[in-house]
Amino acid sequence: MRWRRRSNSPSLTRRLVQTLAQEPSRTKDPSPACSTTAASGNGAVRVQRHYETFWWTYAPTRETYRINYRVEEANNGQAPRFHVLLIHGFGANLLHFRKNQPVLAQEGHRVFALDLLGFGASEKPSLKSDGRNEPEHVDATCKGYSLELWRDLCLDFIREMDRRYDDSPHRWVICGNSIGGLIALMTGVMLQHRQVTTSSIVAADNPIDTMKHYPKEERQRDRLAGLVLLNCAGGLTGIRFSELSPIGAALWWLFTTIFFRSPLVYWLFERIRRPASLRQTLRQIYRNAEAITEELIEILRAPAHDDGARDVFAAVLRGDAGPTPRELLQQLSPEKQVLVLWGRDDPWTPFDRGLHPGTAFPNWVPVPTQLRLICIEDCGHCPHDDAPERVNAEMCTFLRELWLVEQDRRGQQTSDL
Repeated sequence: MRWRRRSNSPSLTRRLVQTLAQEPSRTKDPSPACSTTAASGNGAVRVQRHYETFWWTYAPTRETYRINYRVEEANNGQAPRFHVLLIHGFGANLLHFRKNQPVLAQEGHRVFALDLLGFGASEKPSLKSDGRNEPEHVDATCKGYSLELWRDLCLDFIREMDRRYDDSPHRWVICGNSIGGLIALMTGVMLQHRQVTTSSIVAADNPIDTMKHYPKEERQRDRLAGLVLLNCAGGLTGIRFSELSPIGAALWWLFTTIFFRSPLVYWLFERIRRPASLRQTLRQIYRNAEAITEELIEILRAPAHDDGARDVFAAVLRGDAGPTPRELLQQLSPEKQVLVLWGRDDPWTPFDRGLHPGTAFPNWVPVPTQLRLICIEDCGHCPHDDAPERVNAEMCTFLRELWLVEQDRRGQQTSDL
């Protein structure tokens, strides 16, 4: 295994995470828990919170990176119902779910939120993107920053958490906002079939032998309980050449070649990370002005000052759009339930227009009844932070319904024995 040299000084982002959590610096070993109390309909519920590190080996490059994540669960002595994974969007991080994670934990679930590689308090390495001057050990499948990379990260993270927490036969509910919604879909499609990830197989010298090390029931076990999509993006970059006219495709290629691959992209990055510019952008995509606080500005701004942040920004803009929501939804098993929450006033991923509108999502699943689409009025691109009370209520209802189905499923499995 090839190890990278790491700085001993914490990044600005990690210091922000530690300050907001009022916790000490994290090391490779799991950290002590921090408990907070939040009120629920049944009275005060003690929520246990952990900030921890997941050391992830990216198979194509064989490099190991630090992934920051947070766990919250009710401290009531009972086994959690579901494992819930929250996946943020482009430019955000796990703290974007700070208004949602405790509420879901109070419902009896173990709730994970992670910083994707390149964002938040996770590492921000430079990854192969053009195939030039790469070390011999770098695998040809490496695409740099992509939806496939983050999908493999989530799948490996899920497998590690299943190994670490063995207190019940957990199944997962995966939730994502914007490009996090696409990553959630990609992860869910893989998770419903098998537990071994693509990156785990690619990493092996002999993929066939690698599969033999996993029990058959683990390779084929269905780990997906359901999906929650929050204003799901149409792609990583949002534009595909196949979706443009010949003239439009030529103009887009020219623009990306000149702008995204020149120093101009770094000029754009410097402008975007300014507090005034960030605040102006948030005013465009949020409808609740009270949600645009100084805390939110700092949560989103701090990671942009970490080493490597601007290179990640440029690499993502140059990245492939990836699969469409339609392609992914069509791959879901008919019994999988999907909750789609959409802020109506979203200028980035419109609800009722464009190539991938929210109104079309029910038409793309195998069975229309397996998807519930809810439009949230007076809400923008980030409904979980713009209208958290409504999103939390809808998600909690969805999870309760899934749990009833899960109990019936377990009861049927017991009777079959």
